[in-house]
Amino acid sequence: MESNNFIEFFNIEKEFPGVKALDNISFGIEKGEIHALVGENGAGKTTLINLCSGVLLPEKGEIHVKGEKVILDNPLKSERLKIATVYQEVPLCLNMTISQNIFLGTKPKMKFGVVIDWNYLNGEAQKLIDMFELDLNPGAKVGDLTIAEQSLVQIMKAFHLEPEMLILDEPTSALSGNQKDLLFKVIRKVRSEREMTIMYVSHRLDEIFELCDSVTVLRDGLYVDTVKTKDIVMDDMVKMMVGRNVERRVHAERAISDKVVLEVERVNLDRKVKDVSFKLREGEILGFAGFQGAGRTETMRAIFGLDKKDSGTVIINGEKVVVRSPEDAIKKGIIMCPENRREEGIVPQLSVKKSIIMSILEEISTGMVLNSPKIIETCRKYVELLDIRITDFDQNIETLSGGNQQKTIFSRSLATGPRILICDEPTRGIDVGAKSEIYDLLLELANSGMSIIVVSSELPEIISISDRVIVMHEGKITGELDAKDVSEERIMMYAASIA
Repeated sequence: MESNNFIEFFNIEKEFPGVKALDNISFGIEKGEIHALVGENGAGKTTLINLCSGVLLPEKGEIHVKGEKVILDNPLKSERLKIATVYQEVPLCLNMTISQNIFLGTKPKMKFGVVIDWNYLNGEAQKLIDMFELDLNPGAKVGDLTIAEQSLVQIMKAFHLEPEMLILDEPTSALSGNQKDLLFKVIRKVRSEREMTIMYVSHRLDEIFELCDSVTVLRDGLYVDTVKTKDIVMDDMVKMMVGRNVERRVHAERAISDKVVLEVERVNLDRKVKDVSFKLREGEILGFAGFQGAGRTETMRAIFGLDKKDSGTVIINGEKVVVRSPEDAIKKGIIMCPENRREEGIVPQLSVKKSIIMSILEEISTGMVLNSPKIIETCRKYVELLDIRITDFDQNIETLSGGNQQKTIFSRSLATGPRILICDEPTRGIDVGAKSEIYDLLLELANSGMSIIVVSSELPEIISISDRVIVMHEGKITGELDAKDVSEERIMMYAASIA
């Protein structure tokens, strides 16, 4: 019987040194369906995406597209088969415009055979911008956009190729709720009008049930099952992913010290942060919520010295301090895990070992010589503590999955021994099992006396982990809620400034 699958995998195996990333994987994705691919970090999702995109070749097995065996040994072959991939983090050309990024790598329309017809290309880019209902100019520099807008530019670039199959890897990780809803609207539209096949990869399981027709679960490189989303509930899906029951977190109220360790007074930054003032107590986990662009990240960057604030005061343990740079902040006992892992978190050339110790070189040196036993001891401590999946400490950080990269950055931050830890989207791109481990770790650190600020776009995350929640809207604080009073509805009202 003829298959209705757009793409099929038969007994796929892929191995890296010391790791079998995919082991005898077989399943198919029907033409015109929205098909989710889920699993913990290291389950094999990224490897499978790279096989579809022509970045990697399997050692064993076959891939069939529209019923025919194909050899996807380079990205151009994948593109010719009308497969387009939007990776979770692929840097755009920040010094180029939206239009230039969208059409980069394609043959542009020419005037007189020698000059690029930019009026035509900008017009085509504007059609894509209008499809996503964005207030952007095709001639705007990508480097001036927010991370969310950059993510949407990547998606628009893929849509421009008019693919028959679109692979989306964590497409909403940087998007606000409204932007996510709009993306889903566009996905449903192209699925309906063009019968486009969508492979949708996300750790946000609620999105899977909202958007997808079917879901394939991978675990540790093995195929677990493919089911219709209407035939499964979230708890069962989580159990399939992790091979165990994962309890839903309920915030337990904790006794917090009255000692204020950080006080921020009337901080202003380039119209993005407007008279922001708040206090952080010893051992407290303080959540910051709000829509994308509300000013949460900008506030934290100003406190940490990444961006120069226009005005305002930072007080640590009752003493007014001047923080002109991250180095100043670290010396004052503040460390920050950034939101943009790719641009600001990892150094691509470094190993896992060097990535963990790069901020503590003085502490692990004897005179002018690095103390090798202390380096290994430090790395082993954090790799085990955060369950970072690596082959060895010398493995390049770029070869890790997104979640394991994030945990390596987290390790580097903890290694500095901070008294105040700022985490901007700490579980972005991290699977459901590892999220729980991160939450437990943050709670353990807070119980030991560390003061923590968590910026997150995921309301269940903010609610489950925070002792207190501050909500921002258009650069201003619009609400503050204690753990006993917090709810998604109240946060949303403050975030929209209608409370």
